[in-house]
Amino acid sequence: MGGGRLVLGVLLSLLGPSVAAAQGRPPLTQRLDPQTLAALRPILDSATTDSIPVSALEDKAHEGVAKRVPALRIVGVVRQLSAELRDARTLLRSAAPAAVVSGDEVIAAADARRRGIPAAEISTLRSHVPPATGLVIPYTVLGDLMQRGIPVDEARSIIEQLITAGVPASQMAEIPARMDVALRVGAPPLDALRNALPVPLRPLRPAPPPAAPKPNPTAVRSRP
Repeated sequence: MGGGRLVLGVLLSLLGPSVAAAQGRPPLTQRLDPQTLAALRPILDSATTDSIPVSALEDKAHEGVAKRVPALRIVGVVRQLSAELRDARTLLRSAAPAAVVSGDEVIAAADARRRGIPAAEISTLRSHVPPATGLVIPYTVLGDLMQRGIPVDEARSIIEQLITAGVPASQMAEIPARMDVALRVGAPPLDALRNALPVPLRPLRPAPPPAAPKPNPTAVRSRP
């Protein structure tokens, strides 16, 4: 039951714009003044032309209105998000030209970059799995694993192996929460990940051995 709620939360967080629209959210024209709408229009039009998920930009604007953010700041935040989404889409398209890049995947990749995932890891994951593989949840889990102390290249490799093994995205989405159970009782991140995996994979990279203590020069000189 808990795993199902986690998966639902992941999907809602990434697909929030479409969900909100389906719930009858009023359009921006009813929530923003004409000047702010005029400033946002070129950003939204450019996003449409470049196949950037406009719904994510509109959602960010609605969020700003709900939080009573000043109009100029709303425009600046939407412009920044548009640039992040455009960069994410470029990464995905360059990594796998034959793949169909969905708007939700662009959003997930941009969110992963915002959480500190290097661009090279975003590209590598996209290029190392079949073009038809959706990466919305894998990119989200990649960020989750890194934030829990897993080296990003190791996390990306694990996700690739899970995809190759045919692990459903729903099971992949449960891994971070399962890791948290072990982390709360003091398990090292790699041990927690090993126990959280739904299928056995190749041995995880062991932690580096502790550094050997340095000799004490004073003690050496004091020998007879």
